[in-house]
Amino acid sequence: MRGLCIFVAIMFLLSITGGGWARVSGPCSDCHTMHNSQNGTDVVSGGPFRALTKGDCVACHTGTNNGNNTIPYVLDTSEPTYNFDGTKNTLAGGNFYWVKNADDTKGHNVKGIANADSNIGNTPPGFNSANYTANGGVGTDWANNQLSCAGAYGCHGTHDVTDDFAAISGAHHADDTTIDGSTVGKSFRFLYGIKGTEDDDWEYTVSSSDHNGYYASDYQNTGTIDPASINYLCAECHGNFHLHSEVDDSTTGSPWLRHPTDYDMNNVKDKEYGNYPNAGLYNSVSIAGDYFPDVPVGNVNGTVTSKVLQASGDAIVLCISCHRAHGSPYSDLLRWDYSTCTAGTQNGNCGCFACHTSK
Repeated sequence: MRGLCIFVAIMFLLSITGGGWARVSGPCSDCHTMHNSQNGTDVVSGGPFRALTKGDCVACHTGTNNGNNTIPYVLDTSEPTYNFDGTKNTLAGGNFYWVKNADDTKGHNVKGIANADSNIGNTPPGFNSANYTANGGVGTDWANNQLSCAGAYGCHGTHDVTDDFAAISGAHHADDTTIDGSTVGKSFRFLYGIKGTEDDDWEYTVSSSDHNGYYASDYQNTGTIDPASINYLCAECHGNFHLHSEVDDSTTGSPWLRHPTDYDMNNVKDKEYGNYPNAGLYNSVSIAGDYFPDVPVGNVNGTVTSKVLQASGDAIVLCISCHRAHGSPYSDLLRWDYSTCTAGTQNGNCGCFACHTSK
């Protein structure tokens, strides 16, 4: 009996260890080539690439998501299925397909995917080089640099080098059992310094209980901006859109000059926001307080929760409550078609009504 107990205990510990490691696994040759040569021909055109890989960031993450892929694809070669509050085969960040093939307003104009934005150039709208540098400030020479996947002019990895590969070096093989932001590999989606909980299929499948957990802070209660929050990541490039001096719901300040982030809807739970996500309007939710993956909110723990507006700090407005990080079929990378939103005429195609439930 003692031997059986020891065996069961060992197997339990192994199951915990195995379940917590999400580093890259599989044949090395899936990603790497030693000399970029086989049978007298190149393994991949355009190579060799740094780190002996078969391609750069864009090449490795181009493909069609089907639920069985072990690499998250962020650029599809044909138009992905995308239905707000419905079927889609895009991931949490959306897809770069539309900015590559449609117009500049439908995604981030990442080098290697799309040309510089013809409307605004390379400089991120709202860029503020003086603030939001706790995780290493992004580059400031936007006149000569386009947005990249990683590095000084990118979102992923560290910001102290310009090279994509150097910025995420070692991260794909790091132990990410704990996402605490201490290293690139231990940061949420390799976004250096950012915390959160990563959905195991990158939100290919979603429900109220199956989604990412976004770490956020409530500025109204803390008075501080948390550099580990997902909103801070956006502010590193779009800092002027994140000025809390322009977000005030008091009777004496200038009210709501910009849509708030880092704001907990529990602060106004007695108003229309307490009815999030307007369950009678959308198919993916059933009752008030259900987490709505298509209009996500964050919490102070960065955990996955199926219910919100249950306690202070569990329903915090995010930049990505409205936007997709990579792209969408809609202008301004929005999660839904803003042109369908008409006050006084609620409809399930407009995500604004998930929070603004009485408009």
